[in-house]
Amino acid sequence: MESLNANSVLTLIQALQLVGLIPSLFLIFFLSTLALRNNQAIVPILYFVALCCGFFIPLMELYPDMDNNRHIQAGLLFGESLLVAFSFLLVIQFILNRIPPIFYWLVLIIPLVGGAALIYAGMNISVACVAGHNCLDSSSYKILYNIIGSSVIFLLLVYYSSRFSTALQQDVNKKHKYWLIVALILLNLFVLAVDLARLAERISPTEADIITTILRLSFIYLVITSLFRVFYPTLAGQVISYAGAAPAHNPENDKPHVDKIRALLEIDRAYREMRLNRAALAEKVGINEHYLSRIINHYFGKNFNELINGYRIEEAKIRLRDEPGTQITVIGFEVGFNSIASFNRVFKEKAGVSPTEWRVNTSS
Repeated sequence: MESLNANSVLTLIQALQLVGLIPSLFLIFFLSTLALRNNQAIVPILYFVALCCGFFIPLMELYPDMDNNRHIQAGLLFGESLLVAFSFLLVIQFILNRIPPIFYWLVLIIPLVGGAALIYAGMNISVACVAGHNCLDSSSYKILYNIIGSSVIFLLLVYYSSRFSTALQQDVNKKHKYWLIVALILLNLFVLAVDLARLAERISPTEADIITTILRLSFIYLVITSLFRVFYPTLAGQVISYAGAAPAHNPENDKPHVDKIRALLEIDRAYREMRLNRAALAEKVGINEHYLSRIINHYFGKNFNELINGYRIEEAKIRLRDEPGTQITVIGFEVGFNSIASFNRVFKEKAGVSPTEWRVNTSS
């Protein structure tokens, strides 16, 4: 691609990249407002930051000083190389409805195999050879590394999305999350196909850049509605939380959240988590704490602690009756209490007798 001077107009690829950069920056800003109170916005923020890195690379030609800076090139190429890995983490988050556990983040190591983004950004040669033959230009080697890393991540993406897809069945936003997952998988598959075609010299580098940019643009504009539907309730809740109030009860709007709370407690048994508090449950539901409290008070007739402890004690009663060989302390911890003293106290408040007495009475 030819260098541009200060009076040059945007090329087609640069115009397309600019069209993609603007909404990506807007989404980063939108999601950043969520990250202030809800850390589930962190992964999508990182995804769109990586996407912005890819959009900005061709625009560097408009700024000669930046275009000649190897460190900036390396940083942008490094960010773009992580795009597929962040796609994987984003899909896992949609499935689990929480930030992926730490071991999933190891996927970020895969794009660094061979150090492609950093090595080839700093190369001063245009052609590299292995063992004196198999010579390719440095950009082709970078694409080859990207293809290998993307292939591995894509296989993991398909595997986990198919394995855990049933976890979405109880999600109130399952339709939108299914669409986002499918769109992410298809986007990465098509981009991988373009990279393969480019490496095989079926299409030129310029054609590959244009096709990849159009694919990413299509993804942004197609999924932006679903993305807002998934994250907007949290944003709306934050605005209300800042104002110190919760929205008025509306059965039509409240029902999905009530159903989500029931599913989390009755199917996922989230009450078993010792550290489950109001903030954690609100994050799982996708609303703010004040809104959650009002829903629990209005639709369940209890406060948060009464609701959670009620589920814990009901399971404990059943296990004390049906599992005579299991120690009472084990049952208490496994149903979610963080101390045996609190288990005994709450159990006696709910059942009228101690756990030991309950076991004796129900076994006789």
